[in-house]
Amino acid sequence: MDCSYFRERINLYVDGELGYLEVAELQQHLSFCPDCAAELAQVGEVRGALAAWGRLELAPPPAFAERVMAVAELEPLPGSPRPFGRAVSDTLEYLDEKLGSIPLPGGRHLPVKNVIGWGLATAAVVIGFERRHGRRSRELTPL
Repeated sequence: MDCSYFRERINLYVDGELGYLEVAELQQHLSFCPDCAAELAQVGEVRGALAAWGRLELAPPPAFAERVMAVAELEPLPGSPRPFGRAVSDTLEYLDEKLGSIPLPGGRHLPVKNVIGWGLATAAVVIGFERRHGRRSRELTPL
């Protein structure tokens, strides 16, 4: 027997959302279908357990409020400056969302934020070498 029509209505029946005719039709089906009657009983048990669970008094673990307050104090205040690393990361993620990725052979993709990050790292290394080289050349140059 195909009970899908009635099984779809069991939750509606428990919620009291069926009309009189639909209730009578479902109750008649439940009177001779043990599978649907068992499902109705299971739904009732689950709902009863959930309702009882909602009435339980749950105590927080020891020092819960202190741990929450300690973590909250570490969060920056709204409008306060963000750490430089986070600002760079947020900017690169924004660029990655807007610019997407670069397709590579083999179906792989390279995120644009990685390319920008590598470029910034390379520029920092080159600037460091230039500064170091420029300082040495001034030290060696006779006046």
